[in-house]
Amino acid sequence: MDLVDSVYCFFEDSTLSADDYSDQICRMLARIAGVIANDSVFEFTLMMRATAANFWGYAVKDNRFFQCDCSGESLGRIVEWQTVSTDDVELMCYTIMPISWRTPWHFANVLLTIGKDDKEPYASLVVTNYEDYHMDSIRVAFIDKHNIILDILYEEDVWVDSTNAKDGIKTLLIPYDYLMQALSHCMSVVVTYQTPQELFTMRGVPAAGFDVQINDCPRLKSALEKTIAKGNPFSTVTDEIINGIGQPIKRVENKTTGEVFDFDGDESTWYLDTAWSEDFGAYYLHYTKKKMNPTTPKNSPLVKTM
Repeated sequence: MDLVDSVYCFFEDSTLSADDYSDQICRMLARIAGVIANDSVFEFTLMMRATAANFWGYAVKDNRFFQCDCSGESLGRIVEWQTVSTDDVELMCYTIMPISWRTPWHFANVLLTIGKDDKEPYASLVVTNYEDYHMDSIRVAFIDKHNIILDILYEEDVWVDSTNAKDGIKTLLIPYDYLMQALSHCMSVVVTYQTPQELFTMRGVPAAGFDVQINDCPRLKSALEKTIAKGNPFSTVTDEIINGIGQPIKRVENKTTGEVFDFDGDESTWYLDTAWSEDFGAYYLHYTKKKMNPTTPKNSPLVKTM
């Protein structure tokens, strides 16, 4: 911790030169990376992840940080998975966190594991609230590179182990193929739940290292390849859709289900649009229509949102 303290003291003193502290900063980041990747004490790795997240937010505001050779690697410390691969079991774990100072009490672990005799992996999301122990209406949003919500997983739609709910822990058991597909196609994951005081939100980027680090777990990698081969269940937002936002539409086809929404012949004009979700801090796609009211001047359309 002395090394961490000395690095933070450097950033608090704008008169100090990066040349004198670059070595300390890089050693600190290397040690944090080593703990995240190899330490078996979860609480300690959690503290180091929180430190890395806090450091990133702190350091990027200081131009001296980018004079360090290791500055380009620091973000990777936050998005790394913990992996275990033995003859008996393979495991991948990623921790989603809120702002760093609340991390000891609020976090969510994405878990993928498979034993040597298992035919399919086990997938879960373990959500923790050690602050007031209450978590209602857990929601998990998968968000793409355009910051648009691809899908939302609702607590009531999956099997939930609430055995330890009174202690602030709920485990959502998620179909492994759904979770693997989500991690392969989304950019970030936002977990929200309702407490007596607030709607609590935390965001992570497990997809950043997923496709690379799963190579350390051959059985999980094999399961991923079989899952991807089945096709993409998510209607990902393409450039064609992005370019169509704000444009009139007459027909929409769900590429996953094949369902068609035909607006041709409707008395209103429909538009593809986005709306901001305060809960998830991302956009979602929706349709709006503008209908002319006979008593309203043509230059004052009334807008109705579905």
